[in-house]
Amino acid sequence: MRNHSDSMCILIALLIWVAVNVADAWWIYFFVQACVDPNPHTAVNRTHSGFEGYEAMMFIFGFPWGIVNLVVVYWHYSQVTNSGRINSSTCTRMLLVLYSIFIFLPVALALVILPFFGGWIVVPVAQQYAWDHRCDSYPMYAILDAKSYYDARYVTNVAYFYLNPSQEQVFTYEIANPGDADIWTFSLRDWNTDQGAIPLDAYPTLQQVTYDFVDDSLSGNCTVPTSSAAANSTTLTSPCMTGTFDPGNVLSFNITSSVPLNNTLASNTTSAATPSSTSSVLRAQDKGWTFSDDAPSLILRLVNPLHDTLGLIVLRTAVTRPHDSTELKVCLAGVQGGNEVGAQVMAPLGLILMRQADYALYATRPSDDD
Repeated sequence: MRNHSDSMCILIALLIWVAVNVADAWWIYFFVQACVDPNPHTAVNRTHSGFEGYEAMMFIFGFPWGIVNLVVVYWHYSQVTNSGRINSSTCTRMLLVLYSIFIFLPVALALVILPFFGGWIVVPVAQQYAWDHRCDSYPMYAILDAKSYYDARYVTNVAYFYLNPSQEQVFTYEIANPGDADIWTFSLRDWNTDQGAIPLDAYPTLQQVTYDFVDDSLSGNCTVPTSSAAANSTTLTSPCMTGTFDPGNVLSFNITSSVPLNNTLASNTTSAATPSSTSSVLRAQDKGWTFSDDAPSLILRLVNPLHDTLGLIVLRTAVTRPHDSTELKVCLAGVQGGNEVGAQVMAPLGLILMRQADYALYATRPSDDD
């Protein structure tokens, strides 16, 4: 009777041990997901402080639980080796060696190391995959490259734009503060490929966005070439965007724009030269998009003004480059039937680059021990 009772106790303890390890695995999984795919928000990262508490508790619990697993692993291995010594045939010893190397050792390392170090080990691997593939289904993406704490003052914060699926870099924009602390611009810095090779819907005619932080207003100028001949190419610049933005907890934009296509690339130059004015309301899907100790993170969607409901994705942040917190990848969808780098993309992107610049300085500053 006592042996039966002991067996039941061992079985119950084993089931509890398995259940806790499964729960801990899910704990780590949701942590990794919140790190590399934080949008849309889940219960884990609905608030930034809540996520930090979730992370802290995961590591606090993981350390003693790793010790518990170490004790269990040691007990199991001692039982197996003792059994192998009793039945000490050559075949049994060989099977024991193979079991120890190919089954026991990997499982034991996972049980002991992952509860405490799992987040640190898995997140960089998942982050690299997200960096490489998060934007694969989008027509374009941008890499926001902010300067670090150690960069010289003349280094600028820039956004590099790429085409999918070729991953060809096509042009670069930069953030500048022309003297007034409340006025910032996001403007074309350089062409990285022949302008004639850029697809019509990926050609950036909105070449300067101005942000006024006194009244949170926007304005933009469009520049279009008036001739396709490189030798005597001329351009025409004119206002093409106005609007307002709310950089608060729920990022939003209200934009009126008439961004033209590049006439020299369009098959119908008459219709391309006279774009109709459109109004767009954009809003982040979740509350909380910028943080003092983390990179900007959001999904920005069009808003149906009649029903105040979120529609198609305009852009979304991916992840920072692994081991380089100064670079943030952003997937660009644009608006359906419009320019992929029109006002609905470029206006928010400049503001996101400003906040990425703030985070890059924070993340690369020297520690108190340096």
